[in-house]
Amino acid sequence: MFPVRPISEELLREIDKTVLDERRLRWREAIKAAPYAMLTDRQKYATEAWKETEGEDLELRRAKMVKKIAENVAINILDYDFIVGRIGPGIVGNYTEIDVVGDYLDGLWSDDGIQGTLHDKATVSAEDLEILREAARTFRDHNPVDCVNKVFAEVLGDWPRDAVDAHLKDPDLSSGNFGNCTNTFDFDKILNKGVLYYRAEAQAHIDEFLNNKTQEIEKYFFWKAAVIVCDATLALAKRYADLAREKAAWETDPARKAELEQIAAVCERVPAHPARSFHEALQSMVLTGLMKALEHPMHNQPHWGRGDSYLYPFFINDIRSGALTAQRALELLAEVVGRWGTQLQIQSALHKQTHQITYGISSMNLGGVGPDGVENANELSYLFLHAVGLLHLSSPTVIVNWTSASPRWFMKKAVETNRLTGGGIPLFENDEHMVESFVRDGVSREEARTWIGRGCVWPALPQRSEYKGGAAGFNSAAMLQLALHNGVAVTGKKLGLETGDPRDFKTFDEFYGAYVRQHNFVMQRTLWLADVARDTQYKYLRLPALSVFSIRQCMDKGRDTMIPDVQCEYGITDRAIIDCADSLIAVKKLVYDEKKLTMDELIRALDTNFEGERGEEIRQLCLGAPKFGNDIPEVDELAAKVGQMSADSVTSWDHSPYPAFKSVREGLSWHYAAGLGVGALPNGRKALEPLNDASASPMRGMDCCGPTAVLRSVLRGDFGRGSYVVALNQKFPRSAVASDEDVEKLVDYTNAFLAAGGTHIQYNIVDSEELKDAKIRPEEHRDLIVRVGGFSAYFVQLSSDIQDDVIGRTELTL
Repeated sequence: MFPVRPISEELLREIDKTVLDERRLRWREAIKAAPYAMLTDRQKYATEAWKETEGEDLELRRAKMVKKIAENVAINILDYDFIVGRIGPGIVGNYTEIDVVGDYLDGLWSDDGIQGTLHDKATVSAEDLEILREAARTFRDHNPVDCVNKVFAEVLGDWPRDAVDAHLKDPDLSSGNFGNCTNTFDFDKILNKGVLYYRAEAQAHIDEFLNNKTQEIEKYFFWKAAVIVCDATLALAKRYADLAREKAAWETDPARKAELEQIAAVCERVPAHPARSFHEALQSMVLTGLMKALEHPMHNQPHWGRGDSYLYPFFINDIRSGALTAQRALELLAEVVGRWGTQLQIQSALHKQTHQITYGISSMNLGGVGPDGVENANELSYLFLHAVGLLHLSSPTVIVNWTSASPRWFMKKAVETNRLTGGGIPLFENDEHMVESFVRDGVSREEARTWIGRGCVWPALPQRSEYKGGAAGFNSAAMLQLALHNGVAVTGKKLGLETGDPRDFKTFDEFYGAYVRQHNFVMQRTLWLADVARDTQYKYLRLPALSVFSIRQCMDKGRDTMIPDVQCEYGITDRAIIDCADSLIAVKKLVYDEKKLTMDELIRALDTNFEGERGEEIRQLCLGAPKFGNDIPEVDELAAKVGQMSADSVTSWDHSPYPAFKSVREGLSWHYAAGLGVGALPNGRKALEPLNDASASPMRGMDCCGPTAVLRSVLRGDFGRGSYVVALNQKFPRSAVASDEDVEKLVDYTNAFLAAGGTHIQYNIVDSEELKDAKIRPEEHRDLIVRVGGFSAYFVQLSSDIQDDVIGRTELTL
């Protein structure tokens, strides 16, 4: 048991009394009604800067591009704003980034509008359309997507593109998810040092370089770029300060005039200098965080990391001094949480399938054991949960770092917040397991205790870049497809090995062996391509702002985060373990043990999607085979075997001197996109339907023995042996947490599962009938939030298939 931090119960009670102010309420309604906005001014200035700097070093070109963008894009201060700094001048919007990912906009060369997400189409003017098309022409073959794809084709021909088309892996590089691009800003240092400190650091390195006549010129260019992006950040803050003073001069309402003058004074102070108050800390975070969106808009989300830790001194000092009330603290925090939780995405075609959301995924970690070995849950953790519950938004992703010392008041507040949001906010992650996983892989315990979740809860160390290399997701179910068809994918192309016709296999072990061979072949090829991308993409893209403000070693080493570093964290999401386990047990039982079907009969039924004379009969046999999630040892142990095999396949790839890839099984709506690459399966699932959600969730509707049976199956599967995290979704009706006693019961349930070794659990608290009605009458359920896989979303924004998937999940009762 870890020691806990002392807290003020009186302050917790004060927080419980706080409410959203009138401006936050107006903003919340306005954001829901705001039209989808695609902004082109960033792209205009990016293209101009690229042409102006032709022939210069890449690091300097990218830095000067960021500076030109920061100094010229349209800004505004809305009536809702007390903390300033938005993507664009409106209440919502996002920039394009053709300079980063090339010609990725769906519909760019048509006149019907650009499809930014599954449901959102942007109609742009003829002038704006030409800005985007000129960018596509300018950056063609000058961006990492085009250049890496050419290298892929050089080494493996059509296979890399065909593998993406067949959904053997995802996403493709057009997602912008390059290695090392999703770092989290080091807000602890930013708030306590200020941007001028960073600038002075870079200048000192430059002076030392010149004085010592150092020969590593790329370091010099990096530090020069660091100075440029620091100046760009300061220029952006000054623009907001000047705008606030200009607006104050014309403001007739005395209260708002005073606010605008205070905004100007704060922006003149931060982020240049260290923050002195909770207000200044939040403003510093927003203005520096905006630089991430200006540099790499597709991954604009300024993840909070452990915000309840680095913000706590500012918060508690202001509370204790009387400079800040709980109500005012809520208003300030809710403004930033709400803004970062409603930043639009503009997605590529495949990205839309894997994400299915309008808003980006901003994440935060609350509680957990810090480097000093003390459980960190505090009053600010409580305020974060309170604000999230009141805002009732689909983002941010809130991660409760559960430990055996997590205070009861903290866990109760988390479950109560889940009751208010409904859709898996917050989720519960086993902090102790995560720390031990990092320690097992050679990370010091002190550093391991700083881990955070990014995006769909990818575990990361904040002072190390993370690398996926355009191969974040690996589709184990598609490997079963290959094994059933002698290496032929659902697209009809031979992408796997020739492991033989399964009709000729005499034993289940032969069939399982063919599956393992397909799995290892595609996995190792996928990781090889990731390494090829690692050694290629940095030649065509640098991210100096992200490098300066995220990883401290970047400044020390004079090294952009895009350049491969042995300190980098490598990982891949190997998924569909449960789909495979259920399908394998069905083959074992029906074909080999009980001989109810021949392999020929089974494959014919699968290839015809269970149509024809015996199709439905065979499907019912498949559905009736034992299923994971019902506390059946044979199935659960097979899932454990498959999971360990997959994790071993990941970790065995040797790309020394870099650290081994790690297995991470988080979320996304990955199971929808991956399902498009898998025909009918022996578990009874029909062709191209979504796979099982999350990564440890039972097949929808097939967990028939209650919620604790599911937990026992997951624990018996012991996925924690090979994977950092395995996500489990469960669905409960609203009545399950209607009373305080019900909340206490769900706290006990959560504590028991995680204490027994569970790694990740999240709850949809929603009625199935409500979901069905929302599909028919979406206009009456615009606020309905559900947990999809590793993120939450507004139910009415999801594809019909995913809506059916959520509806079909078993509604459990405690």
